[in-house]
Formats: sequence, structure tokens, C-alpha cells
Amino acid sequence: MDASIVDHKVASADVYRSGSAATQQWSYSLLLVISGVVLVGLILRLLGARGDLWHDEIWSITLLKPLTSIDQIFWRVNHDNNHFLNSIYQYVVGPDAAPLVQRGFSITLSGCTVIAAAAISRGRWAMIGSALLFALSYPMVHYGSEARGYAGLALFTLVAVALLERWFDKRGAYGVALAAAILLGFLSHLTMVETVVVLTAWTAWLSWRGSRSLIVVNKEVVQAFLPAFLAVLPLAAAMLVGARLFSFNIGGFSSFSLEKFAAGYGGMIRYLFGLPDWIGDWTCVAVTCILVLAHAGVSRDRRASLCAIGIVGLPALMAAAHLPNVEFPRYFIVSGTLLLLWAGDLIGRGFDAGGKRRLFAAGMLVLVVGGNAALLAHFYEHGRGSYSGMVDEMTKSGAATYATNADFRTGMVVDYFAARIGRQASLVTQDKICAGRADWLILEGDTQKQPERVDFDCALAYGRVGASTFWGLSGLGWTLYSRRD
Repeated sequence: MDASIVDHKVASADVYRSGSAATQQWSYSLLLVISGVVLVGLILRLLGARGDLWHDEIWSITLLKPLTSIDQIFWRVNHDNNHFLNSIYQYVVGPDAAPLVQRGFSITLSGCTVIAAAAISRGRWAMIGSALLFALSYPMVHYGSEARGYAGLALFTLVAVALLERWFDKRGAYGVALAAAILLGFLSHLTMVETVVVLTAWTAWLSWRGSRSLIVVNKEVVQAFLPAFLAVLPLAAAMLVGARLFSFNIGGFSSFSLEKFAAGYGGMIRYLFGLPDWIGDWTCVAVTCILVLAHAGVSRDRRASLCAIGIVGLPALMAAAHLPNVEFPRYFIVSGTLLLLWAGDLIGRGFDAGGKRRLFAAGMLVLVVGGNAALLAHFYEHGRGSYSGMVDEMTKSGAATYATNADFRTGMVVDYFAARIGRQASLVTQDKICAGRADWLILEGDTQKQPERVDFDCALAYGRVGASTFWGLSGLGWTLYSRRD
């Protein structure tokens, strides 16, 4: 039997073995601590769910407006911003629900992610460390309090890892359970394909390490993932039919560059662990990859190879494929999820070892918690931006006209908030600014770089009256101007 499997079973038995009163007391204390961590995580997400919805959340809701039945979510809304489970939830609660309600599904899934991280960790201290990291890490709080699909993606990535490990040990019905987890992951976010790539590569590697036979590798990969393929096939068929009927749209593309890749992945790593800005993007990426690979090289634990594939191999594959939009940290959330799981396990091992290693692990945990506390303070102060107040200001005297430098995004957000308060604001497109002479001007971009006055050649001038800032992984900067000519 593979030594890593033996280690895994011994560790699992150590966590759940019943026996002495001291062991039972530890179990009760562990349950109490994990419950407290989950509660703290939920509170942090509730705090993060305050404030206005931002553009991408509104976009998801707007895509549902023309639908007449819930099944159309799967074939009529052919857009990468359609995160199926979130769309179903939004369809049920409706566009007029309070922001906290609209984000409630993500909050629930993210709370379950904290529980899942603890449940699949090996060892009591690893359970506590992983739960703390997933509860307090800023990206997990941010995406766990946003009405999109990333909370579900993180949750079902962890669940799929746990179920695949059970399949390695027992086969049988765990293949069906794994298929269900993968399907739910795709219904959460199509980026679940990254998780499937990682798990498939991991299965192939473990099979090759044990058999040295490509025939056995192919057989085991098919056995593990054929049920998942069959489960996802109807969803793929519905999307294909919809794409043929209505086409498929992508929100936007930005070209690949190594600098953008480093900014995206390095930014995710920095946010996950609350690292200061003076640590460069490439430094974050390089140090992380070196540590993970070094650990995989000396560890007998089979999960170490999973982390090497997901934290190092997957981003390397994304870079080699020159994927677009890699400057956005959210596209690395699968690698980030596995990175937090890896870090929680190392922290747990440090506490188990005692002595100086325990002190070092405690120090690292304190630094990560403190760094994330600072990030969350910034996030709670600025949020994802404040847009409803500007729409209210523009329309409080009646129907208004406005122009902007981002017709599509700004128009969608203004329409949404104007409808919520029963007001009317009409967009004057950029090519008609001089002829339309809009009452207001909204400039999207860094508010600190926007001027106090904007003049056009057609004797049209606007003066600055307000600004909306945001901080972190989501949001739009808005500067509001009123006409002064």
C-alpha cells in the first residue's frame, strides 16, 4: 500500500479516534473552536456584504431581466457573467431584494467553505489553522460576500478534493459523489475547469507513481472522472444549444503579459496572507512556488503533490497558454484555495511538533491574521464603491441626463439604481455629448487623478461635486460632475 495513504489513514484516525476523557474533551474543545471560527467568518462576510452592489453583480442580475422561466438561465443567458447557481438564486429573490439578501447565497456557501476546510484537514491543529485562514483571509471574505459564483467555486473545489481522496481509498460510490461536486462547481463558476485539470493531473500522477503503466493511468483517470463527464454533459449541451441560438459573450478580454500574470497571481498571494505592498509580485510568486515544490519534494503525503500541481503547475500552464485577463486575482482562486489548504496544514504540523516549530507556526499565524485584519479594515472602509447616492443626487430634482466615459458599464449601474428608487436618468452617449448637453457627467477611473473641472470644445463645462472610491478586488471609481456652463 502507498505510504502516503497509510499516513493519511493514521492521521485521520488520530483526529477522530474515541478513547480517554482527555481525548473526548479535546474533541469537544475542537468543535467549539471551529464553531467559533465559522461564526467569526460569517460575521466578517456579513460586514463585507454591506453597501451597494457593484457593476459585475448588477450585470448578473441584468442578464436575468428578459427571462420568463428559470430554465432559460441554462440556455438563454449565454454569458461568462452568468454563474448558474447564483443566477438561480437571484432569479428567485428578485432584483429588488436588499443587497444583503442578494449576497446571502454566497455568504452561506463561503461559511460552508470554512467548515469544509477544517473537515478535510488532517490533525486537530491543522483543522484550526485551515479554518482560521479560510475564515479570515481577505479574498475569501471578499468573494464570500459578493453576489457572484466564486464562493461556490472555492467550496466545491475543496469538496472535490476530499471526495477524490476517498475515491483513491475506497472507489465505489465516491465517483458519483465526486461527479456531483464537480457539477456543482461548474454551476457555481465555469472556472471549475481549472479544478478538474488539477484533479485529473493529480490522479494521473498518483496512478503513474504507483503503477508506472500508462494503461493503468488511463484506466484510473477514466474511472474517476467518467461520472463527472456524464454529469456535466447536459450542462455543456444546454450551453452549446444556447450559443448556437443566441451566441456566447465574454465580458471582456485583455491581452496576456508576464507582468499582468505576476500582478494577478502575486496579488492573490499577497491578499491571501495579508502581505505588505512592498513585497513584489514576482517575489510572492517565486517564494510560494519554491516553498511548495520543496515541501512536495520531501513529503510523503500524497496531498503535497496535489498542492504542487495546483499552486505551481496550474498557474504555469495558464502562463504558457497566454490566457487573457490574468491581471485579475480572481482567476487564480483555485490555486489560492489550495494554497490556503497547504498553509493550514503546515501551520498544523508546526503546532503538532511543539517547541520552536510551534512558536514559529504561531508567529506566522499571528502575522497572517494581523495582515488580513488590516486588509479587511480597508475593505470595510471603502467597500466596492457607492453608486446609489450619486444616482439619487442626479435625479432628486426630477428626470436627468448624464454622460460618461464608460457608456456600457456606467449606463447599466445608473439604470439599476434609478429603477430601485423610481427615478429616471437618461444616458447621453459619448458621440453626442456636445449635442445632448447632459446635466451631469460621470467619469470612471481613479478619482484622485480626475480634474476639478472638465471642459469640452463646444462650450460645455462640468464642475466636480463628488466621488465614489473603492478598495480591493472589486469596484469602480466614479467622479460626479454637474454642468456649469
